[in-house]
Amino acid sequence: MLKINDTKYYIALFSAVFIWSSAFIVTKIALTGLGPFTLSAIRVLIAFLVLLPFAWRRGFRFKSLFTKNSFLYGIFGYGGNLGLLTFGLLACTANISAIIHGLFPFFMVLFGYGLLQEAITGKKIIGIVFSVAGVVIASIGDLSQNSETTLSGIFLVALSVFTWAFYSVYSKKTAAGMDTFVLSEICFGTGFLCILPFAAFETIKNGFVMPDSASLFSLFYLGIMSGAIGILLWNFGLKKIDSTVAGIYFNLMPVIGLFLAIFAHERIAFLQVFGCALILAGVFVCTRPGKLI
Repeated sequence: MLKINDTKYYIALFSAVFIWSSAFIVTKIALTGLGPFTLSAIRVLIAFLVLLPFAWRRGFRFKSLFTKNSFLYGIFGYGGNLGLLTFGLLACTANISAIIHGLFPFFMVLFGYGLLQEAITGKKIIGIVFSVAGVVIASIGDLSQNSETTLSGIFLVALSVFTWAFYSVYSKKTAAGMDTFVLSEICFGTGFLCILPFAAFETIKNGFVMPDSASLFSLFYLGIMSGAIGILLWNFGLKKIDSTVAGIYFNLMPVIGLFLAIFAHERIAFLQVFGCALILAGVFVCTRPGKLI
């Protein structure tokens, strides 16, 4: 039952997911003026600088960046995830990218079992089947539209979801007692260091062109809103809301992304809507209390 005093925490969770859902479209805009690796590096650096004062007060120090786990957080977390997602968006529409994120619970269940020995129940298996089927059907619907989406774009976005799921479970196992602001700052910092060589090579090869005003606005939106503020809202909501319920909010991303894509004048196929409905059905089955029958 929803308590009035908890409303602000639910609003925070929804706001974070809404911001992250809009990031797909905003990233597409930013890519018109910046290369994918350059965009990812600057975006992560902005988020790192914004969160630095808060994380510093909670014990973050630069030496925290240079450990084995820290670099794994960077490679599989913000660094690898953003690099793969941004590169994938070059060959994938924003709405199908959001829908592909419906694979997140599937990967979470697999890594949860492998790293944390979490049980795989019948409900989880059925939910996974619905979610995967929804992503496949929605992807077919987008490809049938003769859109800019390619199989390589779908693969890169799916791989970005895979890395984020691994980071989420691995950090839960290895950084359970770490302050969330410090953990986020470590991920931003090591993520930037991981992307920087690729961004430098990209800039040397293609040259640096000053982005236009739309790309600059998109860049700061991604760094401040989608990066720093999105994470702050998410962490605030998790203070009072059960992690299972928070996971439901995360899986609203495909629905919100599809809704925002309509306003961005991207073509929507019936199969995409049907696939999104299957993803929601999978989320419902996985999180429904009690037995299925």
